[in-house]
Amino acid sequence: MIGVQVFAVTENVWCIRRPSYLTCSYLVRTPRGVVLVDAGMDSSGADIYRGLDAMCARPDEVRSILLTHWHNDHAAGARAVQDKLDVPAYCHTNDVPQLTRQTARKGMSGKISELIPEWGVLVLFKGLLGEATPRAILNPQIVSDGGLIDEYFEVIETPGHTPGHLSFYYKPERVLFAGDALAVVHNDVHFMARAVTPDVNRARDSMRRCLTFEIDTLCPGHRSPITDSVRLKCDRMIKHIDGGGHWPLLG
Repeated sequence: MIGVQVFAVTENVWCIRRPSYLTCSYLVRTPRGVVLVDAGMDSSGADIYRGLDAMCARPDEVRSILLTHWHNDHAAGARAVQDKLDVPAYCHTNDVPQLTRQTARKGMSGKISELIPEWGVLVLFKGLLGEATPRAILNPQIVSDGGLIDEYFEVIETPGHTPGHLSFYYKPERVLFAGDALAVVHNDVHFMARAVTPDVNRARDSMRRCLTFEIDTLCPGHRSPITDSVRLKCDRMIKHIDGGGHWPLLG
């Protein structure tokens, strides 16, 4: 069984993917150092170090962690990386309660959550049952729409999947890191699954907005990035959204 896959998306963007749930986190080599977009579903942070090795980057080159949202398949490794590298984690205020474990369930639900393995879709249930990431991030840095992080990453508020979901636009290479604001299926843009989209109306608006950016590479939170005919595929989905396109059960 393959535990983690690491591959180059562009010369400076690398994807860390867990095949068991097709979850993608990213490493971006910028002029100021390496920036993480999400931190993997392994709470030990091991996936991140595999990624750094693959892209020939030293751990001390890491500057920050940009968190799209609190779900364990994207944020579980953040605290471990912070402990070892002493870097800030950026997020939206609406996801802070889960990221800092203020909402963590106690009693039987909390104990069951701790026992669930970090594998496949179970990692999502682990977080949803426990209502928090496995370990609280340290000193969350709150960002909001239009803000810049590390000079190059524009913050885009994209609620719908979670109230505090964020996407990030890397201006130098026109890369959109969409998290779970949208899905990529068969190398095309799709809606996220209806079951994991609590607020469909806000998610629809969020998806349309982030797709209007000038995008050369689209990096989603699951499956695989899109690197070909990106503008055509984004425009096609925008047209579908504007036409009131149905949001199917499976995205």
